[in-house]
Amino acid sequence: METPDTEDTPRPKMPPAPKTESGYYISLTRKILIGIFIFGFWVFFYWFQEY
Repeated sequence: METPDTEDTPRPKMPPAPKTESGYYISLTRKILIGIFIFGFWVFFYWFQEY
């Protein structure tokens, strides 16, 4: 039984994938504002919860 020679089969040359960051870029200011917004909602609903 013969093993297939891999060097005889031509393979298409693929360029390397560009290095990009995965996900969305969110600025620090926007992260802080979103955090304050979420914290404000939590304080509001915690403060006015019914016992």
